Amino acid sequence: MVALYLSSQIKTRITRFFNHLYFAHLFHIIFLALLSLTMALMTICKAEALETDLLEPRPPYLFMTVENAEDIQVKKRLTTVRSRLVNIDFSLLPDPEENFVAEPEGEMELILNVFSGLEFTALIQKIEKNRSGSYSWYGILKDVPFSQVVLVVNQGTVFGQISKPNFTYQIRHITNGIHAVYEVDPSKFPPDGEPIAPEIESKSSTITNPQKESDGTSEPAPPSLEDSLYQNPFPKSGIGYGQMGDAPLSGIATKPDTLTSSSNSSASDPGVQADDGTVIDVLVVYTAEAKAEEGGTSAIETLIDLAESETNAAYSNSGVDHVIRVVAKQEISFSESGFSFSEFLNSAQDGSISGLQALRDTNGADLVVVLVDGDDSLCGLGYLMTTVASSFAPFGYSVTQTNCATGNYSFGHEIGHNMAARHDRANDNTDGAPFDYNHGYVDSSNGFKTIMGTSSDTRISNFSNPNVLFGGAVTGVAEGDPLAADNRLTFQNTSLTVSNFRQAIDSPSNQAFASIVPFSNSNRVISPYWQSDSSSYSFIAVTHPSLTSMASQIGVIVRAIKNDGTLFGSAKSFTVDSSATNRIFIVRSSHPIINSTSLTDVELITGNSTFQHGFLHLNPVASNPNISVDGFRDITRLSYWGAIVVENNTTGFAMEFIGDTHDSAATPSMADSAAVSGVN
Repeated sequence: MVALYLSSQIKTRITRFFNHLYFAHLFHIIFLALLSLTMALMTICKAEALETDLLEPRPPYLFMTVENAEDIQVKKRLTTVRSRLVNIDFSLLPDPEENFVAEPEGEMELILNVFSGLEFTALIQKIEKNRSGSYSWYGILKDVPFSQVVLVVNQGTVFGQISKPNFTYQIRHITNGIHAVYEVDPSKFPPDGEPIAPEIESKSSTITNPQKESDGTSEPAPPSLEDSLYQNPFPKSGIGYGQMGDAPLSGIATKPDTLTSSSNSSASDPGVQADDGTVIDVLVVYTAEAKAEEGGTSAIETLIDLAESETNAAYSNSGVDHVIRVVAKQEISFSESGFSFSEFLNSAQDGSISGLQALRDTNGADLVVVLVDGDDSLCGLGYLMTTVASSFAPFGYSVTQTNCATGNYSFGHEIGHNMAARHDRANDNTDGAPFDYNHGYVDSSNGFKTIMGTSSDTRISNFSNPNVLFGGAVTGVAEGDPLAADNRLTFQNTSLTVSNFRQAIDSPSNQAFASIVPFSNSNRVISPYWQSDSSSYSFIAVTHPSLTSMASQIGVIVRAIKNDGTLFGSAKSFTVDSSATNRIFIVRSSHPIINSTSLTDVELITGNSTFQHGFLHLNPVASNPNISVDGFRDITRLSYWGAIVVENNTTGFAMEFIGDTHDSAATPSMADSAAVSGVN
């Protein structure tokens, strides 16, 4: 019995031992599993945290998707590949004046998410305020060769053009802040019309007071002395000019009486100014149908700002010295019923459009552009100047379809015809009317054409110029070659005549003085004398000395004011980087070496070759230079030096600058009540 009892106890203990061992092992397994799971979760969390730390913040996209927009109709045009409705993040497009900054800090970046999975980085290089109050933003696409970005921002709307080889993208306002982004196939634009060369009697190229045209045959009034042409700055053109201008001074500069516009004017209108060819004034009118197609008055007038900006960007790309300036925009009462491009152009020219010619005279417009909805048969039609003469003034008209005005560059294309530019030689091989080189250029092997080209290749934002390259290929053919194509030289030889089809009413000098007045003496710099003529020019250097508290980039605006108080050339704005030096030349537009083709890293203020002189005015781009934005943008802290260079005998003399940190002639306090010496 004892043995049986002991055997039973041993069996029980052994069973309990193995039971404990089993549960211990099971617990161990469960514990290890839970530990592994916990470690895995910790690893995942750590990895997610690490990934969050490593990822850059989501970029600020310019375009935001529109929700619940089924009722909004997007326009479908021949050129449209696809479209998208968007809202604009206007926090990325600040008003420069509100931020005391009118130039970007280096290159501003905008992420253009044009379509799902397709985005570009725009590098904004320049911002300009337009006459209408809108702002034009200019730039390129990062890592996209031969691209261009032009955005016009106007009171909560954006009209823009994003151009790259083979495809372009348009931004248009639709309604109530909603915009559309269009992908456009440039090959689908309607053709360009063959320009009409009017039969007019050849007259000497004299600049006269504007004559209101009735039928294009009236003789211009005899020119007064002040309206006579300048000495010929373009000897290759074969056009003879008279001579006028101030006699050179003998060591003493005549200063303007005040910093206000003076009276180089006609007796009847003190606002009328003689023009020097640097600005072509353009009147743009539009039909009710064109206005409706673009979405209303504000929309079409912002489109006009875009066309103006795009055309001037093309001039800059091509080394062209002049710019266009839209002096007025207005709707006309003339129906497009039974539309025909040729009939509409004739109606604009012959006075059939009520009030149009009077509107041209009132605004001093050298040329007139009529925007139409059109019929898609052509992109535009204009008159072609075949003789460089004031007698062509009555034919300074063109008609352009709105959907071609930008993107296809038809706005600037038709203006080009008015200024004697012809199509490419495959389309028009005419020579001698008025030049042998006034053609557009086509390079089919590289797949592009310039603005006056008419092939099926992609149109680029350039006028023909043999000295400008596009992707390593020339964009023109030099004068003297049987295939010569140089619209840059064409415009150089016609801009003076065209700019005086009507003398400017609201002259660039008046605009310049409006900008000068708000700046106190303590914020501006003056040089009492500069000069330019057929054998001399002025050179200025501006250096950023990197002083403590200075902004790393400072924007400067330079104006060369003539001794009669008007503006020579146009104002130039630029940014001076820390420790860098910027160079400015005040020079005749026909200079063989100092020009935008030969020198690409300088600022050029150009005008005609007669003797011109006056004083130099420099003011800050920033409207509040005494408010620090990463440093003060005070131009008086920059260093200035310059010289008048006489080319005939390689002599000259130094220029004086008053108001900078080295000024010895200015009053100690530089108070507003104390005039800067030399210019009061």
